[in-house]
Amino acid sequence: MPVRTSEVSTHHVLAGESRQALLAVLREQARALDAGEAGAAVGLHRNTARFHLDMLAKAGFVTRQMEQRTFPGRPRVLYQVALDGANHPGAPSGANDYRGLARVLAEQLAQLPDTKNEAIRAGRRWAASLDRTSMPDHPLAPSEAIRIVTTILDDLGFKAEAAPDGGTDRIVLCHCPFAEVARENRSIVCGIHLGMLKATFENLDTTLEVAGLDSFVTDDPLRCIVRLTTKASEPDASGHPA
Repeated sequence: MPVRTSEVSTHHVLAGESRQALLAVLREQARALDAGEAGAAVGLHRNTARFHLDMLAKAGFVTRQMEQRTFPGRPRVLYQVALDGANHPGAPSGANDYRGLARVLAEQLAQLPDTKNEAIRAGRRWAASLDRTSMPDHPLAPSEAIRIVTTILDDLGFKAEAAPDGGTDRIVLCHCPFAEVARENRSIVCGIHLGMLKATFENLDTTLEVAGLDSFVTDDPLRCIVRLTTKASEPDASGHPA
């Protein structure tokens, strides 16, 4: 059965790592950004970002609009996620858009020689694109760090809970927005989540770090366990642990 041209075009647009990152940033920010802002969030030059954003706009994943200005100067071109996900029949929308994007990313990473580490690196890039405005920069007690991370995970759709016994050795994930894709390619999708979790804890000033991710500990109801541990003390000038 031949593949529709629109499906091929959608796959091509979503297969680009830079376009995946830009689309994720626009979704996380939930507001219109210009090419410079979006590019800075993912480490791309303004012109490069504009090229990829225009491809996403052409495929219907984002919209382009001119900035409404009440002061002199050239208005910026602003990009925002399309409300219907895409404007052509072959493109997914809503939750299906996320699953389709995750599936394409998993398929792309599966072709690389070091899939495990590449997945973790992709997760770290995802963490770097998240809004950090609510993340404190002062030292955090383990329980406070867990509270902040569970809030971040909740916003991403993971329905995270602290350990029911009040312990600080784990976080329980009661839902995975990418469960369908994870079941197809668990090592890559869960590796991306592991990288995102590791980087998120590293961005906090806390003694906790992620030791591992046990995925699908139970399937019905779904439960995944984020294992946490205390960071090893760094040696002082004398070579002894601080």
